[in-house]
Amino acid sequence: MIREQSRFTINPIYIVGVALCCICSVATTLYSGLLFGLIVVVVSLLSINLVSFVEKIADKNLRAFLIAMLTTTIVVLCQYLFEYIGQELLVSNIENLKWIILAVVTLSVVPTYFDTRLSTKFYFIHMFYSCFVFLVLTVVYSALIEFLGHGTLAGFQLIPGFSGFSFALELFFQLFVIGIFTILANVLYQWHEDRKMRFELLVDRYKAQVKQVLINKEKQKEKYNG
Repeated sequence: MIREQSRFTINPIYIVGVALCCICSVATTLYSGLLFGLIVVVVSLLSINLVSFVEKIADKNLRAFLIAMLTTTIVVLCQYLFEYIGQELLVSNIENLKWIILAVVTLSVVPTYFDTRLSTKFYFIHMFYSCFVFLVLTVVYSALIEFLGHGTLAGFQLIPGFSGFSFALELFFQLFVIGIFTILANVLYQWHEDRKMRFELLVDRYKAQVKQVLINKEKQKEKYNG
């Protein structure tokens, strides 16, 4: 059972990469990347948990609709909250919050259409891991784009006289960077999964050997008593 649950039928790193594409054109500075990354993570986990409360009446065909509806509602509330706070970074990104809806719906693909033979806890844990990877990739991506596009990091000039490259702010380059990040993250993911699989195989082999020893002892005991 553990081995059956050790791998998804769809690569979660691919899902994370597609979700990052949804906000790549608006998360072009370290602060904006951190802001959008945190909002996506919070909204994703909140939406999944709210949908799980109505699991008995929400079949697989309704989960995506409910998650999209909840995400949209939360994003609208965030827009009002940003206007109320009035902080410059928040106000300047109000119009860009709509892209969070696509990112959240993308991240929720796996837990939305999961195989019911596997536990909800299993999918929630992996959803949490996916959100963590998404946040890390978003922060690193936005920091890199800010440096290459503007020559700054968190608003500070790192190299005097370097104002960045104009092509770094183009969508094709941003998607290229996300592709590289996704490939590197997938290499680490596959290495971790292969290592975990080898460990599980060793455990199963050890259990089989122990079982065989117990069987042999039982046979010897029966032979001796006979």
